[in-house]
Amino acid sequence: MRSFVVATVVAALSVTALSAQQAGMRQRQLQQQVVQRLMQNFRAQAGLTDGEYEQFREVITRSFTQRAEIQLRERSLWTALDDQMRPGVAADVDSLNRVMDSLIDVQSELVELQRQDQEQYARFLTPVQRAQLMLTTRRLQNNIQGIMQRRGQPIRPPGG
Repeated sequence: MRSFVVATVVAALSVTALSAQQAGMRQRQLQQQVVQRLMQNFRAQAGLTDGEYEQFREVITRSFTQRAEIQLRERSLWTALDDQMRPGVAADVDSLNRVMDSLIDVQSELVELQRQDQEQYARFLTPVQRAQLMLTTRRLQNNIQGIMQRRGQPIRPPGG
């Protein structure tokens, strides 16, 4: 009987892990589709040549990958901060300081990434095209936040 219970728990954990993995895969596929659509729409809007589009594709693909990695770390830090601030549980001051310092560092990384992106875009996009891209990206972020809010998913502070 005990082996049946263990087998059932293992099977349930496997299904849960597989389900989470599939959800992660679906999310990555959706993100890739959104980025593809953003690139295609911006190419048409900005009238990019083939060469400009290729440069744009390289920069935005690299940027989105780096941004996702940074934001993953940021979400982890916000979770750690939430965990430290649970009611009725004394917070570890040293841990709080490390988490808060790390949050500031991560947010600085996001700003630096944006600065690097703009420097690279300036090599092949006009200021008007870069402004169009900033507006398009901002609208996309706002739309994603709106969807998440309608689905009842928590929204982290800006950049998170």
